[in-house]
Amino acid sequence: MSALRRIVPVFMCLLLGFVLSTYAYADNIMRVRAFSNADKTRVVLDLDFNPKYSTALDGSTFIIRVNDVDNYKSAQNKLELEQRSVIKKFEKNLSGDDVRYIFTLEGAGTPNVFVLKPMNGQNYRLVLDFPHTALERRPQPQEEVKVLDQQTASKLVGTGQGAGIPPIKVITIDDADAAEDALLSSLSTVGADGIRTMTPAQAQAYQQRMEQIRAQQAAAQRLAQQQQQSNAQAQAQAQREEEVQDTPAPPTPLPVTLPAPNPYIIAIDAGHGGKDPGAIGKRGVKEKNVTLAIATQLAKYVNSNSRFRGRLIRSTDVFVDLDKRSEIAREYKADLLISIHADSVASGSSARGASVWVLSNNRAQRENSKVLQGEGSSQLLSGVSEVLSSTDQQNPYLAATILSMSSDNTRSEGYTLGQEILDKLGKFTKVHKKQPIHASLAVLKSPDIPSLLIETGFLSNRYEEIQLNQPNYQKQIAYCIYQGIESYYEKYAVQRIKTRVESAMRTGAAKVVTHTVQKGDSLSVLAQRYNSTVALIKAHNSLKSDSIRIGQKLLIPEVR
Repeated sequence: MSALRRIVPVFMCLLLGFVLSTYAYADNIMRVRAFSNADKTRVVLDLDFNPKYSTALDGSTFIIRVNDVDNYKSAQNKLELEQRSVIKKFEKNLSGDDVRYIFTLEGAGTPNVFVLKPMNGQNYRLVLDFPHTALERRPQPQEEVKVLDQQTASKLVGTGQGAGIPPIKVITIDDADAAEDALLSSLSTVGADGIRTMTPAQAQAYQQRMEQIRAQQAAAQRLAQQQQQSNAQAQAQAQREEEVQDTPAPPTPLPVTLPAPNPYIIAIDAGHGGKDPGAIGKRGVKEKNVTLAIATQLAKYVNSNSRFRGRLIRSTDVFVDLDKRSEIAREYKADLLISIHADSVASGSSARGASVWVLSNNRAQRENSKVLQGEGSSQLLSGVSEVLSSTDQQNPYLAATILSMSSDNTRSEGYTLGQEILDKLGKFTKVHKKQPIHASLAVLKSPDIPSLLIETGFLSNRYEEIQLNQPNYQKQIAYCIYQGIESYYEKYAVQRIKTRVESAMRTGAAKVVTHTVQKGDSLSVLAQRYNSTVALIKAHNSLKSDSIRIGQKLLIPEVR
């Protein structure tokens, strides 16, 4: 009995260890996912084990069978497919504890199947690539057997004529060996002594046919090498795509319940939206979704600082006209307008990285001309509309000068802010251009609000498309932009004061007055009298020194 008591605990420990080890090393299909681009449809099975599998292709049906799956009953049985996918139907079938996934295909070439081993924290991935091929290129039943040379074969790459059931059959090495035996038998006779003999005509025909067969064999070898290299490149490419790392999250913005009085208003514009998707990456990522996600995160960071208040031009997936965006920013009495976008270039380009854009001088002059002609001058901020309304009829040249000064100062501030944001972005991600770029962009046309457009990356770049679709990457981009805004207001005191006074003007707490210099006036005296600053008076009047003359007219921002 005592011996039995000693045996039972040992047995229970062994049983418990077996159960735990079985649970720890379960062979599960964790997830099945799919995406499509112009070239292929890819299906990835995320696994926690190195799979044993087999495949079968029967016409338009492809089957992959994964052996010995522990969660065979609960393994995923539905697959979300894009419209351009060549997979038209997806089914799950069980055979014991083997899982069979059945794909009904349309317009697909021969599938390429391979396993990616665990790397950088990822599990095993069983990858199925279904190349896209033109349906109208399907072969006719009675096609001539041909052999392609390497040059001809290379021209067919990507056309769909070399994938799936090809319209041109290539003789393989095994076919060539069998053809040699058949040729020898057909062009020779066996004598009584068992030796094969040929007539001169038969020998000549044999030699000519053998040369053709060997040429076909050499061509088949070249094509096989090409296919092997192509598969290796595809697998390496897939490995790189799957290894784009998740971005760590930046600090979480904490909400501010008691904002400071008269905060700086930051208008944040998420590019595109609604019926306008913007750029679309090869994986189907849409610019309008990326920009809204980044803009929303940026507003949270801006609102976590009591000195700022972030206002979104659009907070949902709606279309907003380009001209309307700057008008909304003006309604918000914005101190800054930041428009978020994602870039895209022609297929084949490797361009990548973030960039900042500001309004070009030529576009600014055209917009100023429209204002001087009466198109929207009453809506301008910073007290500019008041000055224009009192001077444009009396002195149109003065009105043009005032508007040009306001526009130049606004673009200068936008450029300086853009440099700060680029500096912060460059510490996190690649930048496409190290300095802000001047361009004619409608959303930046406001002559009274410092405005800039930020291209957060290239959706046409397969790696940046993956990154821009990651929530943490979007948060990091937003955090860098916020850091640039914060740095701008910390480093540039003159711009900060100027913007503060202009913000007060928009809320009715300040105005611009015209003062005629009298005897005894100085910039410091006038600044004290009108509750302004010397720097602001000089900036508003483009003064390069502190010297002023009697009778000179000065524009002075006055804070009540």
